[in-house]
Amino acid sequence: MKQEQRPRIRLSRNGPYLVTVDDLTNSKGERLQGWNGVALCRCGASNRKPFCDSSHIRIGFSDDRPQDSTPCAVADHRGAAQPGSSDVNAPSIRIARNGPYEVQGFELDTDNWSEGASRERYFLCRCGGSKNKPFCDGTHRSIQFRDDSN
Repeated sequence: MKQEQRPRIRLSRNGPYLVTVDDLTNSKGERLQGWNGVALCRCGASNRKPFCDSSHIRIGFSDDRPQDSTPCAVADHRGAAQPGSSDVNAPSIRIARNGPYEVQGFELDTDNWSEGASRERYFLCRCGGSKNKPFCDGTHRSIQFRDDSN
């Protein structure tokens, strides 16, 4: 019997997260339309948050990590969206208010995993400022990242 593969998030070079998602929910608990091939903003500049509008090109977003950065564990995410009544094992992406994407059940195409980090549930930066890209390091708080519509 063939084992079913988990959905995957791909990192486009200096661009958005490319993901197939059925369960995309904002911090207000509203379900957002997800479909095959959705591009989620990770530069923080999109006018269509959480979706990419190609602002990463305009602002010269780089997904490079600083040379002196070391992978760190998941940052403190007070106020992160809480899973709703859906299956806790089902792949989902929740959008924390003015914070990261809370991801569960997706494979992530990156080699930047720190030792002991959960590959089942993790937080991805969407403000563009993390020094631990693609993961959130809490920078959204210090740069006062805002996304009032989500």
